[in-house]
Amino acid sequence: MKLSNRILILSAIAVLIALPVSLSAQWNKKPYTEWSEKDARKLLENSPWAQTQVFSDTSNEFKTGLARGALGAGDNSSGDYSAHSLNIRMRLLSAKPVRQAFARIVALMQKGQMTPQLDAQLKAFATQDFPDFIIISLDCDAKESKSEFREFKSLMDNRTTADLKTNTYITGKGGERVYIEAYQPPKNDNLGAKLIFPRLVNGEPFITANSDEIHFYSEFSTKYVLNMRYKVRDMTADGKLEY
Repeated sequence: MKLSNRILILSAIAVLIALPVSLSAQWNKKPYTEWSEKDARKLLENSPWAQTQVFSDTSNEFKTGLARGALGAGDNSSGDYSAHSLNIRMRLLSAKPVRQAFARIVALMQKGQMTPQLDAQLKAFATQDFPDFIIISLDCDAKESKSEFREFKSLMDNRTTADLKTNTYITGKGGERVYIEAYQPPKNDNLGAKLIFPRLVNGEPFITANSDEIHFYSEFSTKYVLNMRYKVRDMTADGKLEY
């Protein structure tokens, strides 16, 4: 299936949710159709496939790090972040567990009113494969940093592939860089912006079970430099490496 058709499927489902703080979950112990809403939201914030980078305005300038409590110790060893912080969510949307979490939340929101058409759309969204692409979705939320929230939302709306093509990449085994192939601004689907990378190098996956990590890096702007690592050993679901 062509990339445009796959993204069309992603965008066909309006996920009308707002993500709260991280919560404990059992998503890795049962089928996604049995996840609670808390399980699904946990996966979308703090899991092998979804992580959060915090930009915290503590002294008239942003300090960046991982969210402590949600993700463990980040650059701020004290963990005492100001309420004035921007949470940037980076999710491997091409991994089934991420899409299953979105689909599960939509299903739960239907409260028994699921239509056959929506049910089929959700199943297709949650289970399709991406043999040619790795897709990272980008979104943000903030409790108090409204100006930074608006600033980052505007950046996501206005970035282009040309803006990012020389400074946005993922690395696999041996530190080999694979640069972004396409950037899509947020659509009316609540999945965020989509950063699309090739999955294959010389006809072979450059991320395998033998890779240590996926390292995502993007100079999204001079202010917002995104830097996140995903541990490959933890990214197995239903017996298959998912990314």
